[in-house]
Amino acid sequence: MKIMQKITFKLPYSQYWFVVMILVLAFVGIFDHDLWTADEPRVAEIGREFLDNDNSLAVPRLGGKPFLEKPPLYFWCVALSYKLFGGPSASAARLPSVFFGLGTLVFTYLLARKMYGRNSALWSCIILALSTEYFTITHKSLVDISLVFFVTTTVYWLYLALTAEKDKKKIYYTLCYIFATGAFFTKGFLGLAFPAFLFICWIVWTRDWREIKSTRLWIGFFIVGAGISLWFFGLWKEGSWEYIGTFLGHNNLQRVVPGATYTGGHEHPSYYYLVRYWRAFAPWSILTPVVFYHAYRKGFRDKNRLFLVLWFFSGFIMLSLAGTKRPIYLVPLFPSLSILTGAWLNDVETRMIKGRLVIISQWSIMCISGISIVLLAISAFKYELYKNITFIVLMPVILISFIAVFNSFITYKVIKLYGLPLLMILIYISFVLVSYPHINENKSLKPFCNELGQILTVKEKPLYAFQPCEISRAMVPFYTGRYITPIYTMEEIEFIGKNPGNLVLVVDERNSRPLYNSLKDIFSNVLVSGQSSKRHMVLLTSKGK
Repeated sequence: MKIMQKITFKLPYSQYWFVVMILVLAFVGIFDHDLWTADEPRVAEIGREFLDNDNSLAVPRLGGKPFLEKPPLYFWCVALSYKLFGGPSASAARLPSVFFGLGTLVFTYLLARKMYGRNSALWSCIILALSTEYFTITHKSLVDISLVFFVTTTVYWLYLALTAEKDKKKIYYTLCYIFATGAFFTKGFLGLAFPAFLFICWIVWTRDWREIKSTRLWIGFFIVGAGISLWFFGLWKEGSWEYIGTFLGHNNLQRVVPGATYTGGHEHPSYYYLVRYWRAFAPWSILTPVVFYHAYRKGFRDKNRLFLVLWFFSGFIMLSLAGTKRPIYLVPLFPSLSILTGAWLNDVETRMIKGRLVIISQWSIMCISGISIVLLAISAFKYELYKNITFIVLMPVILISFIAVFNSFITYKVIKLYGLPLLMILIYISFVLVSYPHINENKSLKPFCNELGQILTVKEKPLYAFQPCEISRAMVPFYTGRYITPIYTMEEIEFIGKNPGNLVLVVDERNSRPLYNSLKDIFSNVLVSGQSSKRHMVLLTSKGK
């Protein structure tokens, strides 16, 4: 009987079991739907345009025009994915995010294991993988997950350098600079700011001024500076100083400095992240107050805890001071939170931490799991998805798993590593498999673009677009292979309308059709229309053939 008990408890803790769970979670929902607005079409199309023979590898392009918001590294990865997996597709565009996400989990595991041991590392990976915003960006074609990967790896080597013996610091700092260069090539100077600000805060807090000498900053300037200089040379060669100025000024300085005249959107007040954080790191964010309270009570003599807390707060303050803000910008801080939370949960599981707050926090997580199951069922019935065979098969499995986990929690008074993660992974997978086909019907513009492509082939006319947004500039060429010619004034549209049979694409962002109404006298025929969320797309043709 004792032997059977040992086998029963040893099997779930196997690292292979966790690897299988993480891989299933990583790849579910990657291959079963089209590009969804708003960011995915842009990223996928920029990667596709790198495949054009006459396009430079230095300059990302959207609709044939330079797109200098971000450096090209992630777009290179998307283009490489197209090469390896048979050409441009929504699935191939998402695969780089999957691998960057898995890489981030690997380095999070390595850092957590180095700090707190194997079980804490497993908890940390599960927490990160199941946090809402992290799951979202690893399942979409988005640049931000590559930033998360390179920030995490840079911070990992920085930690090793700060805690290593003197003879090993050189190699660790060199690796830190190499990965920091990768961070720059994902989202510009923001990628460098995360580890740099963390290092400054560490030195100021610990007052270990001698560590600055160990960094050999001149090597860092050489490695990072060489990479940046090579790319800037490519920009200069393609577009002179205009391209460099656009990247540095409009897409870096103006985005970061509060009050700057940036026109790209996402401008929010400094307290924005105090509100948005709770959803971004859900469901684990409910544990954040007690985790930080525990860290405060323990004190910061533990340099591991100090390092993680500084990682989070240095980045949080930096992002809060920046002019533009989005919830996904917080994700580079999530590995630190995941390790802190994972270590706390491991201490709770091993009875190293007790108390009323611990009990309340665990009950909160259990309640969130139960509420998630109820919401999944309600959504399935609301949108008539309960007939889906996936829902029919998985719902009983989820209910049985919840009962087993809840029974274990009542029995042992703690949440076990081998129970809750499996339950939450099943909830995530069920949500994806049940809801994604329904969401795809409402968000996909591929059917519209397919009809558009057939019309363009028959008409053999150029395609104009009145005040096009980035989505139409990306979606149309991705699915049809035809670029659009933008038109911005009514004078231009009236001139185009004089030629019988000319085609104009109109995208109404709010579905109130004011653009269509203003053009219907000039372009009277509607050839095809499509709907994606709040966006209504209409292809019009002028009078005549």
